[in-house]
Amino acid sequence: MFKGIYLKLVTTYLTLFLVIVFIISFFTTSLFYRELKKQTEEDLVNAGVKTNALMERYYNNEITKTELTAWINAMGYISNIKIYILNPDTSVLHQGDSGEAMTLTSKVREDMVQSMKGETVIDMTSLSLNAESDVAYMTMPLTYNQQISGVIMIFSPVTEINTLLKEALKTIATVILITVLLGTLAILKISINISEPIKEISESAIRIGKGEEVPDIEIDSHDEIGMLATSFNEMKKELAVTEQMRKEIVANISHELRTPLTSIIGFIKGILDGVINKEEEEKYLSIAYEEANRLKDLTKDIVDVAKLESGSTKLNEESFILNDLMQDVYVEMEELVKEKNLKLILEQKDENIEMYADKAKIRQVLINVINNAVKYTEKGHIKCIISKEEEKAKIIVKDTGIGIQKDKISYLFNKFYTANDYGSATGGAGLGLNIVKSIVDMHHGTIEIDSNVGKGTKVTIII
Repeated sequence: MFKGIYLKLVTTYLTLFLVIVFIISFFTTSLFYRELKKQTEEDLVNAGVKTNALMERYYNNEITKTELTAWINAMGYISNIKIYILNPDTSVLHQGDSGEAMTLTSKVREDMVQSMKGETVIDMTSLSLNAESDVAYMTMPLTYNQQISGVIMIFSPVTEINTLLKEALKTIATVILITVLLGTLAILKISINISEPIKEISESAIRIGKGEEVPDIEIDSHDEIGMLATSFNEMKKELAVTEQMRKEIVANISHELRTPLTSIIGFIKGILDGVINKEEEEKYLSIAYEEANRLKDLTKDIVDVAKLESGSTKLNEESFILNDLMQDVYVEMEELVKEKNLKLILEQKDENIEMYADKAKIRQVLINVINNAVKYTEKGHIKCIISKEEEKAKIIVKDTGIGIQKDKISYLFNKFYTANDYGSATGGAGLGLNIVKSIVDMHHGTIEIDSNVGKGTKVTIII
């Protein structure tokens, strides 16, 4: 059983290559043999036609018997064939000057009978002539004045045909051998070029799985292997970012949970122990209440993220007017905006913008985006713009906040990625935009963020 990709590639390619070479060789040899056979048959027929023409001239007293014999002997010598002219009773009318007697087998006699009926018979199988050599032969009718006056028989040595065939086969075999050797070397080279990078990537993946740091894979190739190496390097970088984020997530979650719990426990313990005066109990209970709400919101966000990622959250879609929902959110967020001395602006470019979506989740999207804008804006305003664009609703939230570095924007939708990552403190756990992106994706919408450091951020949502 072959386990290595190199052996699998070599075995597969080499087997396929050899099969193709065998098939091509088989058909090439068969084609050559057919052409050789065809050429031999044509030569026999042409010799028979010329012999018949000489016999007609002889019967017409245009040439003498001596001249006839000389012509036939010369033709037989040049073409290495033996020519016999037989009477209808199979007696020999003329034969070559070798003086060889011809032994007629039953098969030859049957073919002669067929030729007396006007047929030309060619047999390329071996036939023993005087038990000395194997020959191929042809019988054709001898005609004069449109009458059959005998039979022309021409014999050609099979050994000469076989010699030509053997020489051709040697040439073909040599070409096949050279092709197989070169092909095998090419297959080995190609297999190494394919398997080595994959092996390197596999080994690097195993090392990454063990927590080791590995260098980038450098493969000078512009094909799929090169693309795989590039993708692997990109994945490695993303994993490094993810690992860093994982560490920060643990720190963030620990901090976000520990801080309110510490406050709540401390205040309650102070009240129970009598450390806090009766007059200040209400104050500290209010703080504990706010911290508990903050803890509840964080827990809710974590649960929401888990539900969205698991796919257990279903959309409860309905028709509603975005303008009305936006007005409700505006009223809800207005107090939060005023606490930071900011201005919340609502611009409605179109009236009665109808949406078919999960109203509660769209509300959650609006609150999260606006809340995020408020969090990173110290002065100026938050502007919300709603409009209709090609049967879809378009929502834009712009702020005059601190902005975000361009190379950080792509990470904003990651879980627990907070403003700390681009230079500003935050009170959140970095789950808001991740939830927003998940809800927008569930509605098959789009969300884009454009930002300039020190000038503000613009979030565009189309659903």
